[in-house]
Amino acid sequence: MRSRLLSAALVCLSVVLALAVGEVGLRVSGAYRPPDEPIQTARPEIYRADPYVGYTMWPSQTTTYRYPENSQELIPLVSNSDGFRTAREFDEHDGRVRILVVGDSFVFGQGVRAEERFTEQIEAVESGWRVDNMGMTGWGLDLMVRAIERYGRKADPDIVVLAVYTDDFRRLLPYYAGVGFAYPKFELVGGELISVPFPYPRLWERLRLVQWAYQSKWQQDRNRYDLNQALLDRYLEDASEIGFTPAVVFFPGRADTEEDQTRRRFLATWASSKDVPFADLTASMQRGGGDKVFIEDNWHWNGLGHRVAAGELRSLLRRQVKREPTS
Repeated sequence: MRSRLLSAALVCLSVVLALAVGEVGLRVSGAYRPPDEPIQTARPEIYRADPYVGYTMWPSQTTTYRYPENSQELIPLVSNSDGFRTAREFDEHDGRVRILVVGDSFVFGQGVRAEERFTEQIEAVESGWRVDNMGMTGWGLDLMVRAIERYGRKADPDIVVLAVYTDDFRRLLPYYAGVGFAYPKFELVGGELISVPFPYPRLWERLRLVQWAYQSKWQQDRNRYDLNQALLDRYLEDASEIGFTPAVVFFPGRADTEEDQTRRRFLATWASSKDVPFADLTASMQRGGGDKVFIEDNWHWNGLGHRVAAGELRSLLRRQVKREPTS
């Protein structure tokens, strides 16, 4: 009996020691780190927390920044009273056809001047359209939908273009925090979308071995197609309730990987099944010059990339505009 107890104790001790060694090893390597509490904002001079849409720019701000950070050029940044990169207010009277483009840093125009963005370029050649830009660095589909629900009626658009960059799919993961804000998340419970607080880990969940289990599981399902589809369906509900025509566009990365292809097929299939106008910019960007449309050593478009996007989206929008501008 004593021998069995001793053997069991040695086994338990061995397991504890192995777990301790594993925990120390993960900590030394820096792997599977839990989120900081509080999370540190990447650019606190530019972005602030927002209770409705996660975060925006500081409202009514005029400043400059460098992007990439080693760039020699200072890029002007101007925000409206809602904290978006535009000098115009969304509720200004304008009799033109109203188009609202919602998306992440590609819509925001990371690394280019505001006048170089595809939204401004489209408006420059379509005098009867007003193209409002509601892009924000680091947003995923969850915050895009929240923004439409918060500001859609204020902007009063005829058409809303939901611009989905390939990396946006993974931005629904529990610890993803955009540019550094612990905003509420969406989850599916019984097939229904519910809003849940940012899941700061409890004390025992901060162990690296626990994080290894969590994050490895999340990585296997990092695109969350179920949750992305639920949010796309909610976008359609918003379109009906607010009264705009919905459209969706896919923005590719620098390389059209197998994962990119799966993501854009998913979007195309959803749009087709819902009869939603859809454009995939992958082929257009490749025809536009491949790497030439991107900022050097970066994944964002340069001015040429925005010109290519403007041409493709203008074609999509011309098929959807159904009214003439009014005075």
